[in-house]
Amino acid sequence: MVRKTIHSIHTNISDLKRNVLHILDLIPLSTSSVAPTFSIAAAYGVVVSLAGPQAIMSTFLTAIPFILVALIFRQFNIHYPNAGASYHWSTKIIGKKFGAFQAWVVTLAYFFSIPPIVIPAGEYTLALLYSLRIISYSVYSNQLWIALTGIIWVIISAIPLILGAKPTARFTETFLAVELIILGLFLGFGFTNFKVVNPFSTSWFFDPNVNWSGIILAMIVAATIVDGWEIDSYSSEESKKPRQWPGLSGIIGLISVLIIYAITMPLMTIETPLNSLSSSVDPLFTWAQNVVPSYAWLINLAVLTSTASSLWLTAFILSRAWYAMARDNLLPSIFGWLHNRFRSPWANILIMSGLNILINTLMLVSPSVQSFFTIVLSAAGIFLAMEFFMDSISGIVFFWFKHKPMGRESLKEHVHWIYRIISVLSSLGLGAIVVLGLYFSPSTIGQQFVYIFAGLMVFSILFIYRAKKIKVREFAI
Repeated sequence: MVRKTIHSIHTNISDLKRNVLHILDLIPLSTSSVAPTFSIAAAYGVVVSLAGPQAIMSTFLTAIPFILVALIFRQFNIHYPNAGASYHWSTKIIGKKFGAFQAWVVTLAYFFSIPPIVIPAGEYTLALLYSLRIISYSVYSNQLWIALTGIIWVIISAIPLILGAKPTARFTETFLAVELIILGLFLGFGFTNFKVVNPFSTSWFFDPNVNWSGIILAMIVAATIVDGWEIDSYSSEESKKPRQWPGLSGIIGLISVLIIYAITMPLMTIETPLNSLSSSVDPLFTWAQNVVPSYAWLINLAVLTSTASSLWLTAFILSRAWYAMARDNLLPSIFGWLHNRFRSPWANILIMSGLNILINTLMLVSPSVQSFFTIVLSAAGIFLAMEFFMDSISGIVFFWFKHKPMGRESLKEHVHWIYRIISVLSSLGLGAIVVLGLYFSPSTIGQQFVYIFAGLMVFSILFIYRAKKIKVREFAI
């Protein structure tokens, strides 16, 4: 390939920087990408409104197929570590057309996950400044200022991404430490000053005699708070041990977040009236006001750090996926251009940031555009579940029909019966979430979503058409 250089910025597709991420970097990345504090603040109130105290049950039922698919990711990384992760595996295992379709689903899943983070980033920043009496209420409640602050966060988030994987990991580790220290302090205060509003019940974790329609709706929402751990798979080419650590760190990250949920959600439910949780736009802050009223503003700082790191980590995943797609000729080469010094896909990061700024600007100035994107952005969880469902299908094909000993496993012929079963179970669970999400979308998202979803799927034809251009490039370890 012809190599062009603009100062220190290369416009050719070369290798990402290798051997930079330790497992002690990958675990914080996987944990922070799920954004536990932000997830609780943004979603737990909605889940409680749908399922009551069984919101906890809904969350952990949803987590089951995600844990199973995380195990599949572990095996895929042992066999085929690649920055394209889901896209690469489906292309390698099933075929170019299936892989091209999944590339479109991956793009939808992560791209439409970013604006719903940008807006809260602006809201939580202004909420923190208002609680510290730095800004007035008129600024705090002004949609223009919220949008502008969110856009500033988009710009800030691009900085560690362009600096590369290691600086991104360092930024993330710092923000995660702040998030967990503050949340840990509030949990400590919560247990020390124990105030029982709703007596604890094991039925919160499982009860067959519940309103299952509410549980199902809550599970669809909860699907948005148990993803993100897969970032380590997209970091595999930058990992020091590509076949050993990616996948494993994702499992550890997901389990770590579920432990946080298992402690925080019941405590919030015990100490806060259910109607206060279900009606609050930030149930974590509502609970914090009951625990330590004078320092409740600190929880906004925890949520903000969680939100900010989730913003750049979601963009990190998509930047590596786009890089791999460009390297394979599925996307235009600009999506794979790397910075000469930092070895980061600077061009697609700038494209992504620019598009997010454009979307937030259009949503601010045009009510019709805002209405359209509000519907689409609310459905990011369905696209994410669809991505993992397709990964499970790849797992079925791989473990049942195409498995060959390789990577770090025994080179003797063998059958992964456990993974054969896991791939089937995760396919059923995630497939059900996708189908039920679409079925209930008129009431949960909007009447027009089914048509918008169908329209977005039509655009996958462009990716499938370009599938013939794909030249799968293996990651040479």
